Order: sequence, then C-alpha cells, then structure tokens
Amino acid sequence: MDHITQEQARADIVALGLPQVVLDIVDEKELPVPNLDLQFRAPYEIFRLEADGQAEYVAGRVTPLWAGNSGYTVVAYHHAPERRGFFRFDLAGDDPRDTHPVVLSWQQVLVKEFQEMWEGEATAERMRPMATLFGFAHVDRLMAELQEFDLHTFEKSDAWRAAFIASIAD
Repeated sequence: MDHITQEQARADIVALGLPQVVLDIVDEKELPVPNLDLQFRAPYEIFRLEADGQAEYVAGRVTPLWAGNSGYTVVAYHHAPERRGFFRFDLAGDDPRDTHPVVLSWQQVLVKEFQEMWEGEATAERMRPMATLFGFAHVDRLMAELQEFDLHTFEKSDAWRAAFIASIAD
C-alpha cells in the first residue's frame, strides 16, 4: 500500500463522492445513528503505520474507509485501473499481498455490512435510515431475503451473499 495519511484518505473520499457518513467515520466524528460506530470506525490501525508497515498489506494506491467492529477487517478503495473498486482486507491473517482482492461497487461492498446489521438484530426501522446515510439502495430486498432464507451456516450465508452481490452488479 502506498503510504496514506488520514488527511489523504479524507481527500480521496471527497474525490470519490462517497456519502458524508464515510467522512464522519474517518474523521472520528459522532455518527448520526446510535451505536453505528460499533460497526463502522476509523481505520486508525492503518493510519498509525509508517509507509513500510502499510506496504505489508496491499500493493498500490489504496484508500482505507473504515474498519469493522473487530478492527481487523478494513474496507478500502483500490485506485489502480486494473483493480479499481472497493474491497476488504484483513489485518490479522494470511499475507494479503498473496491474494487478489475482490473488487466491488459501492452498493456491493455495503451488502456484508448490512447483512451483519440484520443478523445483529437491527430492525427495519433502524436499517432504513442507515441505508439512506450510506446510499444503499437494496436494503428492503436484502431484509426480505434475509428474513425468507435459512442462512444458519457460514456456507449458506456466504453463498447467499455472493449471489446477492452478483445480482446487483453495476
């Protein structure tokens, strides 16, 4: 990963035209929905690293957007033309330079986050405002399918998510 600071990430987020809530996450501001910061928090583990530390994770120009609730999974944007798009990488696992991240659109990268919210027992009344904040257009379909399908194993859940993501490809 080319060295990136929190300030550069912020500038990239603006240039990408991402929703205000993503800036608020990176800026570590209070988020407009209670407890949203438990699932979306600044990827400060990345920003704290020097250039050589960041380079251990992903090759090329990458903008980290947020870390998940564990802090070890980072959602980012890859700027290289052959990889341009959103993806996830893990800070605690196999060497991520050996993998080729799945490149997703904005809508596609949000599926996992919203699935996790639903599985965490978020109500429709809570998820819809969050979907509006992030510009996630598929929240009603996602909730309907998650309610309908039996996804009680990792395999079923992963297969459903892959099919859902493929169905909303831009």
